[in-house]
Amino acid sequence: MKSVKHCRHVKEDGIACGSPPLSGESYCHFHLRYKGRRLRTWRARRTPGVKDMRLPPPDDFHAILFSLNKVAQALASGRLGPHEAGKILRQLDRAGARLRGEILSRAESAQEATLEASERDCTWIQNLANQELMYKSRGMKNLPRNFA
Repeated sequence: MKSVKHCRHVKEDGIACGSPPLSGESYCHFHLRYKGRRLRTWRARRTPGVKDMRLPPPDDFHAILFSLNKVAQALASGRLGPHEAGKILRQLDRAGARLRGEILSRAESAQEATLEASERDCTWIQNLANQELMYKSRGMKNLPRNFA
């Protein structure tokens, strides 16, 4: 007579499950799913992901490049999925665009300040030349010493 296999799961009270196992397996349908769920959650807790990554705040380009390198390493090693990496990379891209905008606005304001200063200098030089012409037209040879 052929022996019948039973599920190998032992309940909390010490009694075996008694259900027939799936073909080629040692556990019944329910306990196979139960053990699989426990194994999946254990692996999820064991594998570091986004929550375990320590990235610096994206305040400058060096911090963004450092974070980009960390994300690429985590993606290559399998610690980070493509979907999670995509979210982080989009945030880093936005931070980089924000920094580029700030730098451009600072450069434009500095350029405007330089232009205003050069315009003031030009007006001052032009006023000086006008004063010199006025003095020469009146017959004076040079500007007074306290003027220049």
